[in-house]
Amino acid sequence: MARQDSEADDFWNSSSITSFNFDDDEPGAGLFGVSKSGTTRLSQQVQASLPGEEFGSASDSITGSTSTTISNTAPPLSTLISEKCLTAILEADLHDTFYGNRRNKHDMKPEEEIRMLKRQVQERWDAPPVELTIRHMFLGRPHSLEPYRSLSSKRALLDAAINLGDGNAILEVVLFLVRSLKKSLVHQILASSPVAAAHYARYLATRLQATELNDLLVMLGKSREAAMKQYQLCCATPNVQRQIQKVKSCISSHFVQGDPALKRIAQNHIELLEWEQAVGAMANEDLIGKSAVECLAHACRLHWNDPRDSPTNPFSLAQRHGICEKQLHWTILSERAAQQAWSDIDSVFITKNWIGSGTKLKLSLPIEKVVIQLNSKGAPTEVLAKYLGFVDNQERRITLAQKLMCHKTVIDGYAALRDRQGLQGYKATLHPGSEHFLYAEGVLRASVS
Repeated sequence: MARQDSEADDFWNSSSITSFNFDDDEPGAGLFGVSKSGTTRLSQQVQASLPGEEFGSASDSITGSTSTTISNTAPPLSTLISEKCLTAILEADLHDTFYGNRRNKHDMKPEEEIRMLKRQVQERWDAPPVELTIRHMFLGRPHSLEPYRSLSSKRALLDAAINLGDGNAILEVVLFLVRSLKKSLVHQILASSPVAAAHYARYLATRLQATELNDLLVMLGKSREAAMKQYQLCCATPNVQRQIQKVKSCISSHFVQGDPALKRIAQNHIELLEWEQAVGAMANEDLIGKSAVECLAHACRLHWNDPRDSPTNPFSLAQRHGICEKQLHWTILSERAAQQAWSDIDSVFITKNWIGSGTKLKLSLPIEKVVIQLNSKGAPTEVLAKYLGFVDNQERRITLAQKLMCHKTVIDGYAALRDRQGLQGYKATLHPGSEHFLYAEGVLRASVS
């Protein structure tokens, strides 16, 4: 009976599944605890699934234990990782000629340890196959690029990294080329490798290495992009006075024979920075870093009455920095309406006809949006009615006036359409005895007579 109890305890307290151990040297050990045969099966499944089939099935199990089924809604594995990178991961635990199994040195026999040390010394001076080194770089394994001394081997390293498609490996190889080759040779190699050149250019831009980046882009025949990169780096300077000096230097050194449009953009930027410095100091307001439109809004608020030829005048500022008419009109409308300066808005948007018999609207914005914006800024009814009068379609005018509670405009609209029934229905919605109720009654009586 005691023996049966002991066997039962052994059954419940034991397991045939062992945890993963990096120092494990058992023949069945493999990648992430998977045997080599299991890795091979997994690789075959992945290859079969890459064209679009579902990965895995109920009968396929990596460890040979209970099977699992991946949801049909899971994205294809090929969209998450490239086939070449995935193959490198799956093959990583197969036989490694140069590094061998990761065994604990304490478990090695002296002659085995001597052989391992000899192999490591030999590897230090004999370059292994480039594909193997690139795979170690991708997997984060120990590796060295120093054994690759010839120009052809260095080119082969870069080609292998590009072929694998791992950006970190590409950049590491490029930096190795920069350290070990003349600048002219590096540029020659990068000129024939656009992918590597793009990674290196991004690396230089991130580290603000302006001179090296400019030389690289000019060598690649991208003078315009080189000028823009230099301009971008200058704009990243936090001190505004220093930034102005750098942008001026950039214009003189990089935009002399470049695109005139780029030169004008850079010059406008300097003018805007100087404007923000001067005007911000006058108003005791920090304007540095504001956009041209934000500066225009500031000018509309505080410098509306400045002379037209003054740099602080809104119209002068808009002209200097190429602000379009629609943006200019919308900013004027919003800022002057916020100041309740209705006459200023009229002076910009309403003009007399050439024969002087009436008025017309000089506006690049939809009139409906203008009226709604005026209403949101608290414009009085007479101002709203004035601009509603410029809505050409009578029915649209009535609908918009009803939304804005401009009763007189609605009543006049129904009268213009000779819609007596519509006017009577609208009068019924008004408060009896109110001014607009009585006005509607008067219009109805006049229409009868």
